Amino acid sequence: MTKEVLSALASAARGLLRDWRALLALAVLYAALVAACGLFVTTREATAWQLFLTAATAVAIPLLLCVVLAGCALYAAGERRAIPLVTGALKGFWKVAVLGVPVLALVVLTVWGMNKLENKVRHDPRAEAQETFSTPEEDESEVESGEKKKPPVRWKYLFVSALRLLLLGVALPLLAAQLFIGAARGGVVAGLRRLGRAFGPRSVFTYAVGMIVFALLPYFLFNLRTPASAGWLEVTLLSLRLGLVFLLTLGGALMTMTALAHDGDGENIPATSATAPPPQTAPRVEEPVGAGA
Repeated sequence: MTKEVLSALASAARGLLRDWRALLALAVLYAALVAACGLFVTTREATAWQLFLTAATAVAIPLLLCVVLAGCALYAAGERRAIPLVTGALKGFWKVAVLGVPVLALVVLTVWGMNKLENKVRHDPRAEAQETFSTPEEDESEVESGEKKKPPVRWKYLFVSALRLLLLGVALPLLAAQLFIGAARGGVVAGLRRLGRAFGPRSVFTYAVGMIVFALLPYFLFNLRTPASAGWLEVTLLSLRLGLVFLLTLGGALMTMTALAHDGDGENIPATSATAPPPQTAPRVEEPVGAGA
């Protein structure tokens, strides 16, 4: 399974380079989404025009998000032409919106439940302070013995944090991806029918490998500090990092969704273009008439 998943992801990555026009069209839509988010965050509510702009971007952001997700799902489903890809995303974004409502409800419910669970297992601040800051007598004993007291591991809190990451970072995004791919292929009902494949071993492993490209690497690049002596050099390095984050998030998501779309369909198995030629037989030599008579 590992070899098949890596082969499917590598094939999807090569397809992105081959279908660069479709990738460019989706990059334009994704850039519009990022610009709308930046405009919403940086716009101040002071004048009537700024209030209108804030309200407009607040409406445009979820719509653009649905359009981008619909375009990614269409690409994963097999659409490789740029113009039909954009028009199909604009026409079919409502399917993503319909299927995204229950997913969003699950996200809200998960966040609420995880917060409740975290409050129950949260450590007492007084006990935490006693564990963090030792008394002078304990400090003297630690200096004499040469051993420093280590704080205990809070396994309950660690379990809650891991469960939150598993649900919000793996389970629900994987569920949404399968829903959107099915909707791009055959509508809302087809998206619901694809739920059975969401948590299969191959599907989970494909998403886990793709998550390294579209989530972990962009996260480390975004938080990486590249100090430089010159201001122009620092701005250049920052621009390069942000550009790589942009390409990795979009390209990694497309690569992962394409591999997920081919999971169990047999489409990632190369078919032979021609059958093997029939074996050649030696020409038959006719005996002369009357021979051996």
